[in-house]
Amino acid sequence: MKSSEGNIVFPKRNFQIGVFLGTLSTWGLFALIVISSIVIISFGAWIGHLRFLNNIKDSESQLSTAVGSVLGLLGFMLGFTFSLTWSRFGNRNGLVSLQAKAIGVCYLRTSLLPVKQKTELRKLFYEYISVLLGMQTSGNVDKTLTRLEELHILIWNQTASLVQEEMDSEMRSLFTNAVNDLISLYLDRKTVALVHRIPDVIWSRLLLLAGIGMFAYGYQIGNMNMIRLFQSLLVPVAFGMIVVLIVDLDTTLKQRRFKVTKQPLMDVLEMMKKEIV
Repeated sequence: MKSSEGNIVFPKRNFQIGVFLGTLSTWGLFALIVISSIVIISFGAWIGHLRFLNNIKDSESQLSTAVGSVLGLLGFMLGFTFSLTWSRFGNRNGLVSLQAKAIGVCYLRTSLLPVKQKTELRKLFYEYISVLLGMQTSGNVDKTLTRLEELHILIWNQTASLVQEEMDSEMRSLFTNAVNDLISLYLDRKTVALVHRIPDVIWSRLLLLAGIGMFAYGYQIGNMNMIRLFQSLLVPVAFGMIVVLIVDLDTTLKQRRFKVTKQPLMDVLEMMKKEIV
């Protein structure tokens, strides 16, 4: 979707499960998952125990098979969801390296330009990479993205002004292509970071399956009269640990523990600080 100014506008939804989970603190999310799971297990155990007291006992082998199947599906869904978010995290790191490379190439190729554009573009590239490095600690991502897009316009205006300069056309083409690559990589990284999240349909099915699995697990231990505190806590704690890990990988908020690498950008910044003719 494009605005009237021609800029790309990413659609915003009122509520997203992954975004909501990402706004919670690590311990808050973990506590919410564990407590909710224990409540569901307790309810299932209560139902199962009532049937046990009424001498209604299900077949142990059939019940174990059913519960094992549901928990197995839950494990598969957790693995699938973790794989999605880990692949996305790997793509984000890869795009940072490509973006740093593109900035470095643009900066080096300014040596081929007339002095006026060379001086101005180097200032713009230096600010550009500084803004990127501060993005992870910035409290206002929208403001940071707006500034990067403003820098794109300024960089492109300087690039377009090369048409009026007497210079080798091949050199002009090389620099123009490098700037195009830089802008394209920014859009790729923005899309992967802010749009390619775990879909709500996967989150909803995962949480629903978890609820069914917790209830079935509780029903099993209640119907067999094997209620134990350790058993009731083991599955919720393990489930909570994995979900917290997935949410931390998926969120884009600054409090996340898994952050994309800054090293390629820092290496390019150090190169910029050196005198290049």
